[in-house]
Amino acid sequence: MKKTERWKEQMVSALEIPADLAYSETIITMTGSMELLIENYRSISRYTPSEIVVLSLRGKVTVCGKNLEILWYTSSAMKIRGDIFSVCPQKYMK
Repeated sequence: MKKTERWKEQMVSALEIPADLAYSETIITMTGSMELLIENYRSISRYTPSEIVVLSLRGKVTVCGKNLEILWYTSSAMKIRGDIFSVCPQKYMK
């Protein structure tokens, strides 16, 4: 681990800053198998009734299912509804 990364982790820990804020992590909240809230995303890459691919700052999130629709979205959050079969977050490789 690089010295700057270690320093950042120590500062985040000492200041008790939530990791999602400090590292711009994507937050995924699922309600049952019908609704999904994605926060801290960058853009929508693919949108079909069976697959939605959302790009985040550190990777992408693929949502697979049936009758998927984006109910609403803002610059930082979106709500997806449908029969959700899987949610697959993937990190970008360095």
